[in-house]
Amino acid sequence: MFSSIQLRRQEVLILLLQFTNSLGTSALVPMMSFFIVEGLGAPPWKVGVYTGLVLPLTLVSNRWAGERLDQGFPVKSLLLFSVCAFIVASALLTQTSSFVMLLVAVAPLMGVANMGAGIIFTFGRLNAEKRGLDITRINSWQRMTVSLAWMIGPAVSFMLVAQFGFRTAFMCAFGIGLTYLTLWQIAVPKEFRTDRKRRTSTNREPVNWGLLIAGLTCLGFVITNSLFVSAMPLFFVRETGLPGATPGLSLSVKCLVEVFVIFGSVRLAERIGIRQVLLLAACLAAASMLLFAQVTAVWQVLTISVLEGTYYGLFAGVAISFVQSFAPDRPGRATAIYMNSLFLGGMIGSVSMGFIASATDFRTVLYTAALSSVAALIVLIATFRVRPQPSQPES
Repeated sequence: MFSSIQLRRQEVLILLLQFTNSLGTSALVPMMSFFIVEGLGAPPWKVGVYTGLVLPLTLVSNRWAGERLDQGFPVKSLLLFSVCAFIVASALLTQTSSFVMLLVAVAPLMGVANMGAGIIFTFGRLNAEKRGLDITRINSWQRMTVSLAWMIGPAVSFMLVAQFGFRTAFMCAFGIGLTYLTLWQIAVPKEFRTDRKRRTSTNREPVNWGLLIAGLTCLGFVITNSLFVSAMPLFFVRETGLPGATPGLSLSVKCLVEVFVIFGSVRLAERIGIRQVLLLAACLAAASMLLFAQVTAVWQVLTISVLEGTYYGLFAGVAISFVQSFAPDRPGRATAIYMNSLFLGGMIGSVSMGFIASATDFRTVLYTAALSSVAALIVLIATFRVRPQPSQPES
């Protein structure tokens, strides 16, 4: 099941860098809404204001970083912006006592800090190209480290808040940031950049419809996941009447299965193709959402969580390689499209969940999540003839 690829010191350092980045992000991002309401005493609607500021900054930062990487900007210098932004943001959070300060000082820094994952994904791909390694396998290893970090970061962060308060949790994030900075210094060669020559043509490039379609497909999967994760606790506990521990158990099973499936997805993609793996993932996603909507017992939830982890592991394992395959000469831009689909899909899902549940119920949210996966399935089938283009020779 596990990849047979031989990882040298450089690849291990890149994985550690990605893990540390994701650990820091996962320690802060899920907690911010809780901090705004409980820590700052602000009304819940202000969470949307904060998110509405951070998300556009993140999308712009990811796109900007991707373009710079494709133009030959050194990875080390570009990643330093993200590392420093995270460290300063976590340090400021330990002193933040008002919502205005959060918006003015912390939100812009978080928008810049969020571009770090995309830079490291591109760094990993460029390093794989230089070494002649299997890019899909390298991407799956990196995506696995992200999943592992998100299994650890939120749980530890909320535990620290419950036991010692928000300041301690933010101090811990600051410590992760210092570790992130140390790994940045060790893992990234000073002048590492793409080997491709910069394009000097001033003509506007045609729209890469394949890349946009790939990003749209990812968006469908992410909206499904975001809708479900947002609605799951209230649906299981309030509407279905299951024990309060059910949401946590479900998420743990899903994440555990997801990590193992990510490795298997690479081998499966080698046999049947990446698009076919995504088609399978879309079918499993829709099925798991529909089944979750019918549960009446904890054992049913845990069983379906295995199915959920399987679909998301298949998606997570090959999605970034699928997107990058449509822009082989622009890995930075492709990775930015992929990362932005994650952030945008997460926001769309979390925001729309509240409106859907208020108008109907949480079961309807799950049906809507299933529809989002069906939409991704339809896009994949309808664009079956849209194939990745080979890399263009340098000139």
